[in-house]
Amino acid sequence: MSELNDITLPTDGNPHQAITAESFTPAGDIKNADDGLGVELALVTQSAQAARDFLLNKQWNLLWRDADLLFQAPRPMTVYENTYVLEPNVVRFTVAKIVNSVVPQLYKGLFYDDPPMVLRPRPGSHQNVVDAKTALYSYILDLCKFKTETKWGLEAMAHLGTGIWKWGYDWKEITTSKRTAAVVKIAVGPDNAQSTISIPEDKPPAITTSSRTVPIPFFEHRPVDKVLIDPKLDVSDIREAKWVVDVRFMDFYEMQELKDSLETAAKDDPKVMEGWSFPEKMKDIWAQPLAPANNLSVEQTTYMKGAVHHSQDVNVKGVDPLRTKLEVLEYWDAKRKILVLNGIKVLYHGENEFKRIPFLSANWWNRPKAFYGMGLGLIVGQNQRVDQGTINAILKILSYGVNPIYLRKRDGNNLTQMVKTGIGKVMTVDGPVDEAFHLMETPKVPADIWSALKESESATESSSGADQQLVQGSSAGPRSSMGRTSGGAAIQASASATRLDGPLDNFIEQVFKPFLYIVDELVFKKMSDASILHILGDVLGKPLAKELGMQDYWDATMDFEVLAGASMSAKRTMAQSMVMLTQFLDNPQFGTSL
Repeated sequence: MSELNDITLPTDGNPHQAITAESFTPAGDIKNADDGLGVELALVTQSAQAARDFLLNKQWNLLWRDADLLFQAPRPMTVYENTYVLEPNVVRFTVAKIVNSVVPQLYKGLFYDDPPMVLRPRPGSHQNVVDAKTALYSYILDLCKFKTETKWGLEAMAHLGTGIWKWGYDWKEITTSKRTAAVVKIAVGPDNAQSTISIPEDKPPAITTSSRTVPIPFFEHRPVDKVLIDPKLDVSDIREAKWVVDVRFMDFYEMQELKDSLETAAKDDPKVMEGWSFPEKMKDIWAQPLAPANNLSVEQTTYMKGAVHHSQDVNVKGVDPLRTKLEVLEYWDAKRKILVLNGIKVLYHGENEFKRIPFLSANWWNRPKAFYGMGLGLIVGQNQRVDQGTINAILKILSYGVNPIYLRKRDGNNLTQMVKTGIGKVMTVDGPVDEAFHLMETPKVPADIWSALKESESATESSSGADQQLVQGSSAGPRSSMGRTSGGAAIQASASATRLDGPLDNFIEQVFKPFLYIVDELVFKKMSDASILHILGDVLGKPLAKELGMQDYWDATMDFEVLAGASMSAKRTMAQSMVMLTQFLDNPQFGTSL
């Protein structure tokens, strides 16, 4: 046991050392000093700490914890002299209701057709190439779970205001299966006019499989508290950041799997292991009582602890010590990529093969001169507080009516014990009956409270766009006739949908369309012709795949168009016009004129 405790994670230098201009070459590359990778270690750890400190100082402005608290809306408890007071504690789920009403609409608007994009060929491109690229990219989007990752990101984007996604490519084994029909062909008919018929045989299926390891792009939603961004970024697009640190947590099994995969790939290409440095005896590092680095400071600025339900922290030590998660900081800038384990060991350092930061982002509402946006938790969160506080105050007033307070005259009719009252109960009193006991007058609920509640609900709907009444074309008030005409109802529906066009356009222009061009670029640079034909043979069929000319495939140029790129109000208008179109087609005179 003493030998095990003597094993420590080797450090690559001082993470707190000063980084100066002398630490870099004239071209901007990091110098490898005599102490090893100390500059890389200090660059990553100090960059991550700078971003964490920035978020800690801005937590009262971002209000992420308030948004997280309001989403789950735990029951409010009033305490008086260390004792819980029994009073109305009704909760309202305004933030959760709005988020879960808006996100499905955006999701269905983005993926109302499959595939969710259209390839527009430029002059000189053949239609068969367009069909092949459409089928290939649709297959890649399904394989990287693009729809699921988009939905998770849209939920975070709507709730907290910012959605972040990471892209890249992984090597995956693609297996295709083909079954050969078990039939017997027999010639029938006269000799001069024979024909062949196929008779099925009762045999086990004859299935042949073929597999190929292919570089497949991936698309992954990253939580807002797990991506540390350059604090100086003053626009809403993460691609403009100078550096980004992705905070990961890996246990021994995940680290060993990564090491084994790299060593397997190195048998064919020894350059794969360049820049990687795994510690020796990794199992012993996880087996000892090692204090893991953590990202709890950033989590505390994002999520509420204790009051609401969340999963256990990822770096909490479990039953299996090898399952303990150690922090891995993944540093990216336009020139380099660096991985640091637990804040003291550099796992990898090398060039950034993409030459840009592999992250995409979009905001619900943008802030001026800021990266992080405003979400529904901040926009409508205060309205939830107003509604919940007002409703509970009204219930307190109404409770007086069913739990009345009795008044009695001093020095008279003193009760020696609790007396149960009810219908048919007779009490003997001293003095005039009207002065013996009297019910205190019940307070009335102010009439202005109901109009204040209505105003709060209207403000919530108008700011979020989740206004079901306006979408359905109801009137704006008892004296308004706007919703009674088709034009007025269309204006109201358009105004409600327009408020959702901003977040939708942010996602399309900063995430959806850029990722489609990234997929096209990764296929162009990483995927071999045989791999493309292997996938297209499974999607389109081998005969069509064989007819595809690969040179025409690579020479063709395309533009991508997202099907949800048009405004949602315009789509709703088109859907409503379908009713009128069907009425025209059902008109007999219209058919005669055609």
